[in-house]
Amino acid sequence: MTTLNIDTQVKEENAEPNRGSAGEQGASLVRRARALAVDMCPALAAAATAGVLSHILAGQVWAVLCWGIVAVSGLFIVANSVICQGRTGRTAGKYLEGLRTVSVTTGAPIGIVRATIRVACLPVDGILFLIGRFWPLQRGQRRTFADNIARSVVRTSDTGGPAGRGRRLGLTAAAMIPLGALLVLVLVQFFVQRAGDQEVVAAHGSVTRVASDGAVALLSYKPDTVDQDLDAARGVLTGDFLETYTKLAKDVVAPTARDKQVTMQASAAGSAVESVSADQASVLVYINQSTTTASSPETTQSQNAIRIGLTRVDETWLISRFEPLF
Repeated sequence: MTTLNIDTQVKEENAEPNRGSAGEQGASLVRRARALAVDMCPALAAAATAGVLSHILAGQVWAVLCWGIVAVSGLFIVANSVICQGRTGRTAGKYLEGLRTVSVTTGAPIGIVRATIRVACLPVDGILFLIGRFWPLQRGQRRTFADNIARSVVRTSDTGGPAGRGRRLGLTAAAMIPLGALLVLVLVQFFVQRAGDQEVVAAHGSVTRVASDGAVALLSYKPDTVDQDLDAARGVLTGDFLETYTKLAKDVVAPTARDKQVTMQASAAGSAVESVSADQASVLVYINQSTTTASSPETTQSQNAIRIGLTRVDETWLISRFEPLF
C-alpha cells in the first residue's frame, strides 16, 4: 500500500499540466518568435546603427552619443528580458503576445537569477535550432533547452495581452524602430558618407598637384638664389619634416650650392596616389633631375622616385614626409 501511494505521488508530480486550459498551455513557436523579435530587434537595430554611425560620423560628440545609444540599448535588453521577465514573467514582446514565463513547478515568475540564466542559455537554442526549439516545442509543455535549464515554461497568460488595436499599435511601434534605424543609415550614407567619398575623390587632384610641385621646389635651386629658392620650398612643408629640412637647407644645401656653384633643376615625370583620406595622403612622384657644378659644367641627368606624405592643415595640403626610394 505504501509503494502504491509513493508511485501515485510521483506520477502526480511528474504529470504535465492540463494543456486544455489557456493559462497552462505552452506557447507556440510562432507566438514566441514574434515576442522575441519585439524584445530584441528594436534594441539590436538601434545598437548596430549607432555602432556604424560612430565610425562614419567624425567628432568626439558623435562618438559619445552613438556609444551612449549602444549602452542604453544594452540596458533595455537587460531590464526587459531579465528584470521584468524575472519579476512579472513578462517582457514587452510577451505582453503584446499575451504570454508569460513562469516556473514549471510553481507557476510563479522565475525571478531575476533564473531569468538571467534563461537569457544566457538562449544561444543553446540558437546553435541547436532544430533540436533546441522545434523538437521540444512539439512535446509536453513546449519547453526549449533554455527553459529546461532555467526550469521555466512560457505559457499563454490567463489575462492575455492587449487586444485588437492596442496589439497592432504595439507591434507597429516595435517594427518602426528597426525601419527607422535602416532609414537613418541610408540617409547618413547618402548625405554624409557619399559627400565624404566625393571629397576624397576631389582630393586626389589636389594631393597630386601639391606633391609634384613640392618635390620640384625642394629639388630645384641655383647658387645665386639658393636662399630664396629654399625659403619658397619651406612654404609647402609642415611638421617634423619642416624642421629637418630647414636645418639641412641652412647647414648643408645652401653653403654647398654657393661654394661649388651647384645648380639643380627637377621636373615631375609622373605621379601616383597611394592613399588618401580626409586629412592624410601618400603620393609617389617620379622625378627627372639635372645637375651642374663649377667643376662639372656638363649637365648630369638622374631619375628618382619619391614617396611624399601629405597632411591637411587648415584646408591646405602640406608635405610632412619626403622619402627618396632610390
